[in-house]
Amino acid sequence: MPVISFTFPLPLGLHARPASQLQEACLPLAAAIRFRNERNNRRADARSVLALVASDTCGGDPCRLEISGPDQERAARVLRDFLDRRLPHADDELAPEKKGTAGPACLPPVFLDGAQQLLQGLTLSPGLGRGPAARVGGAVSWPRRFAAGKKNVKQELQLFRAACAEVAADLRREAVSARERNASGILRAHLTMVSDPGFQERITKLIRGRRSLPSQRRPLVGLPAGKAIGQAIARLSRDLRNSRSAYLRERTADLDDLAARLVQKLYGPAAAPAPTTLAGPAVGVAASLTPSQFLALDRRRLRGLALADAGATSHTAILARSFAVPAVGGLPASLAEIGTGEELIVDGRRGLILRRPSAALKRYYRLEERKLRQQERNFARLKTEPAQTADGRKLEIAANIGGAAELGSAWRNGAEAVGLFRTEMLFLERDAPPDEDEQFAAYREAARTANGRPVIIRTLDVGGDKHPPYLDLAREDNPFLGRRAVRFYAQQAELIRCQLRAILRAARFGALKIMVPMVNDLEEVRLVRRLLAEASSELKARKIPQREKIELGIMVETPAAAMFLDRLACEADFFSIGSNDLLQYFLAADRGNAGVAHIYDPRHPAFLRLLARAAAQARAAQRWLGMCGEMAGDPELLPLLVGLGLDELSLAANRIPALKARLRQLDTGACRELLQRALLCAGGAEVGELLLDFNGRGPAAAVTASELISLAADSRTPSEAIKELCDRLELAGRVADSGALEAAVWQRERTYPTDLGLGFAIPHGKSPQVRAASVAFLRPAHAIRWTKEADSRVRGVLLIAVPAGGPEQEHLKLIARLSRRLMHEDFRGALLNAPDKETVLEILMSCLRGTGAAEKNDSSMEKRK
Repeated sequence: MPVISFTFPLPLGLHARPASQLQEACLPLAAAIRFRNERNNRRADARSVLALVASDTCGGDPCRLEISGPDQERAARVLRDFLDRRLPHADDELAPEKKGTAGPACLPPVFLDGAQQLLQGLTLSPGLGRGPAARVGGAVSWPRRFAAGKKNVKQELQLFRAACAEVAADLRREAVSARERNASGILRAHLTMVSDPGFQERITKLIRGRRSLPSQRRPLVGLPAGKAIGQAIARLSRDLRNSRSAYLRERTADLDDLAARLVQKLYGPAAAPAPTTLAGPAVGVAASLTPSQFLALDRRRLRGLALADAGATSHTAILARSFAVPAVGGLPASLAEIGTGEELIVDGRRGLILRRPSAALKRYYRLEERKLRQQERNFARLKTEPAQTADGRKLEIAANIGGAAELGSAWRNGAEAVGLFRTEMLFLERDAPPDEDEQFAAYREAARTANGRPVIIRTLDVGGDKHPPYLDLAREDNPFLGRRAVRFYAQQAELIRCQLRAILRAARFGALKIMVPMVNDLEEVRLVRRLLAEASSELKARKIPQREKIELGIMVETPAAAMFLDRLACEADFFSIGSNDLLQYFLAADRGNAGVAHIYDPRHPAFLRLLARAAAQARAAQRWLGMCGEMAGDPELLPLLVGLGLDELSLAANRIPALKARLRQLDTGACRELLQRALLCAGGAEVGELLLDFNGRGPAAAVTASELISLAADSRTPSEAIKELCDRLELAGRVADSGALEAAVWQRERTYPTDLGLGFAIPHGKSPQVRAASVAFLRPAHAIRWTKEADSRVRGVLLIAVPAGGPEQEHLKLIARLSRRLMHEDFRGALLNAPDKETVLEILMSCLRGTGAAEKNDSSMEKRK
């Protein structure tokens, strides 16, 4: 009997997603397969998702698969391949758990006495929301009566099985129609659970009255379906709550969700918690909230969520992030004391819930709202403006999508095209491939909503870690280097022609293009051209309208393709670099393997040389060259990509506004010079130093700028003044997160108050979030009392921000220069009496360059007057 021993590789443990993938790998195999966790000696049928989840397997646990029966040797080979290649990537798309970013020691003073109560929790979803509290959610009640109306075991079982089938059908339909990827994925996970034979068998035994555990001495009395579901869910939930993994503990809400659906089918709508109706804008408050309860809320009115039993990896938290609903979880028991209608502020960034905020705290958060609105206006402007550098070079910024449901987000975020439509999402998690009409509908939707913008549709890319059950893809020892993508097209010609027919039909409605994955040589492109010609002929024979001429391009994912673009251009109309696969194949480093993460580095000079060679070949062949993958969406790497001269970058939709903003700060010539220097570096770390230096210049080489100056500001407290200045730095692109800088400033301020006693304060802080050493200035409309002990009032605030990794001398030099000049009354008077921002900027720049004097400042003032 083959036994495969391994260490469980996923930090989040064996939850529904990896369990369903293991189940999928086992289902086609004839052998019996048992999973065993050697830490706790729990065993599970490897074909039962819930049994696997209940094994309480955490990251690092020693495990084994025990295989017996027919074809056991082949099954062992398949499962070794699964454990090596697919399992380590099961959680690639899940966000890591994050805690609230602020503790009491880091909060501005306005928080300490600005609310009736401050509840500290975990950040589930960032953002800011305010509104009256509304109780949402609700627990399932377990009916004790028989769903059949009387004790009839046979009829009760029939009703239970029918309920499972109906819930499965509902989940399948909702997953297909969900217009958000995470929502669809979560619904599919619930579908796997309700279809799990082990789950249904647990409840069936309780309804029949048979013993479900060897330790039970007497047979159980047959239970009503509702009570049986309750007992089974309670047992499964208890197992999960006792898990060492926080992620597994959070899966209990999914069990409650599933139970509520089943009970509702069996006993009618009154048996399950009714969906909460929000009468107006509100903050939802609940001990727990299931994914279905969240999806049932009117999100147009939902301003935020305050939850007790929820962590950042719960499915409800994932949905809140997906739909941009500010949320805080892990809140204390005092959450239950919040009354309906009570005013709340949800600070998702800090992980705070504030009850009955004071007027000062409301003013503070109005500043936050003002910053967010300004960011939205900036992004909205960028959405309508072409993506281009500061010197006017245009670079198309496109979106990666997994289906038509993601198109709305792409266009809202300012995508100028779709650079990668991953069509395999249409083919996975189903028993048969989508037919031509279903594919046509999806591609036509993309073409129509694009309104003339290009949409690049990648043909089917399966194999590797994607094995649809209806395709006879041979199991391989190294599937990522095996028969995947275009390499199996010849054996599945009709499947590919069907897809190509759907694309040709849809191309009549917009600017669709076709892109082929994993191409190595000319014959593979010629194969697809033949299939495309055959697909077109078949449509003509059926007299179905189509676009006969359509661009056909390839993904550059292998080193062979990258070195061979000059010849591939004979058959390909355009190219798109798939940076993720190209990098791992070029450096021979699995991008999902933590042990070689230090090798998988897009800054490696050899990789940059490969990209530069590919770009040069594309230009020489007069072919369009784009890039998709993680590298394309990284603002820190953007200068190198601009230097390469790419035509397009395709990235996740939510990253587009920030990338457009960064692009507008770059000069093409400077980026080319940076790339040439990077190509000569000795390693990725050296390139990283170049990038840190280059990106550290920020939007301007100057230490200050007019957008960092605020005159006649409405700030009335030190908390408000420091916040307004930190926000200005973030809006100017000099600070990635103003809240992190704010916390750093207050850490120093509590130790050494920065009121100089001359009508000025110089708060300062160092943070990794600071991109460039900067000075910001605020002149309040009303003088501020800086500390309770201070007799004087502050009429001018100079905030200094420096990068945490920068030289200490830079920090001290700025403080020293400003402090020395502020000792002079004429300098203070010039700043306090300057008529406009331009004059203030001139005075500050003269001081910070170390070349100015009071007389020069006074002379400048006189000339302006």
